[in-house]
Amino acid sequence: MRAEEYRLLLGACQQTARDQPRLQQVQGEPAEASAKSIDHEIDSFLDAIFRDRQKTSAEAVETMQPLLMVYDLALLQICDLTHFAWQSRNRRAKLIWPSTPLPRQPRPSDIFYLLVSNLAQSLQCVRLLLLNGFEGQGRAAFRSFVELADLTVAVLADEAVYRNYITIPEDDDQVYRHWRRHLSPGVMRQRLIALDAELGIGSVTAIPASEVREDTYQWFSLFSHVNMAAHLVSAYPQRVGEEGSAPLAMLGEAGEMARATFARALLYIWLFFIHFDRLLWERHKWGRFRGRQWRGWYRYRARAFDCLFRQNYEELQGIAHEDA
Repeated sequence: MRAEEYRLLLGACQQTARDQPRLQQVQGEPAEASAKSIDHEIDSFLDAIFRDRQKTSAEAVETMQPLLMVYDLALLQICDLTHFAWQSRNRRAKLIWPSTPLPRQPRPSDIFYLLVSNLAQSLQCVRLLLLNGFEGQGRAAFRSFVELADLTVAVLADEAVYRNYITIPEDDDQVYRHWRRHLSPGVMRQRLIALDAELGIGSVTAIPASEVREDTYQWFSLFSHVNMAAHLVSAYPQRVGEEGSAPLAMLGEAGEMARATFARALLYIWLFFIHFDRLLWERHKWGRFRGRQWRGWYRYRARAFDCLFRQNYEELQGIAHEDA
């Protein structure tokens, strides 16, 4: 702890001693000694916790394979798009809706960057949480990714959704009503059901993609609300290949439940890319880019991701056959 931070801590302990003399007396030490004790506990106890998290993360990188490798390929795709959108922000060619008359501000390319950059941050957040043993928190974070991913696809699929997304009412009540009517998760999923029919992907999964989305959203939503069953997941983590929970559940484990989370997450990410990539090329004409904007390498990686997922995760419920 730096001197300036210690000075603030010492001041708080001295104020506590003045306000609560009996409490300070029970400590059996003056405020100055209490400040030193707290300083030591922060440096020792919390340092031990953070070192344990580093160890957990290092082990999880190995135990979560090959799920983590496929997840990282998806993350690479989103990060690549974010970098591409940032580099293209001042170019005349619009990244999305190239032939559609839209408001000049905000620019469509800026909106695309806004969406994909948040997707990249969300996937990185989920990865960090799961690999460090924060299972329930990771699932709650992925639920936010689901909402953002659905919105992103809908913005690229429907000009009306795009216009509603860039509309920001001034009144708080109007903001809520606008979101509820035009941009809420339920509305977005209904738009994706229509898109399933438009793009003809009804046979891509053994069960309808809309049911996969609904089930996945509800499953991850359990960890975004007050729910005792969801809290049990974080409080009693199970190590990979072992019975029972970790000795000190406060620290968390990247174990069997993390595997299930990565698998569920990958299913949703895969469905997201099926629509997202087709929209970029078919509706937003990404084949027109040349030179440094050429997107051929992105398309190659997209195909590799699709093949990896299909070949390795057919055992998951709802995965299509390789020839689908």
